Amino acid sequence: MLEEFESDVASDRVYISARALPGTGSAYLDAQRAAFGGGDTDSLSSALAVSGIFADRQNDGKAVNVAAAAAALGDGQFVAYYVRAVCRRAIDEERELEIFRGQSTAEHRAESDAAVGSRRDPSELLSELRAYSQEPWKFSVGKVNSGLAVKLV
Repeated sequence: MLEEFESDVASDRVYISARALPGTGSAYLDAQRAAFGGGDTDSLSSALAVSGIFADRQNDGKAVNVAAAAAALGDGQFVAYYVRAVCRRAIDEERELEIFRGQSTAEHRAESDAAVGSRRDPSELLSELRAYSQEPWKFSVGKVNSGLAVKLV
């Protein structure tokens, strides 16, 4: 996970939330480094919630729910880099990946339900996740709030 993240940092491809305040990049990157080096989604979300990276108000003037913003960002980033790490392992071990529901969600999207149990080529999925690292809403697996992840088979 950390190698994939550092590659994105070096290439300036890390997703930055529209709710992040200017000048908070180092706190944001440090929180991710700590979580990817030995934490989990909860540790990342908690660190982001107290990091001071979120504005009090969105551009449209609406108040930002910092806890919810941190949870969505932390979960999305952690799952994306976790899936990338699993893809690398699958490639190294010449194994396949299967999509599964890793987290429960309030509402299941039909496209997510249809993907559960399907197999993905790890090289193709890794390429996709790298290509869209700054546009995570385009991910086919690991999309925020989808609950989907991959496992080795």
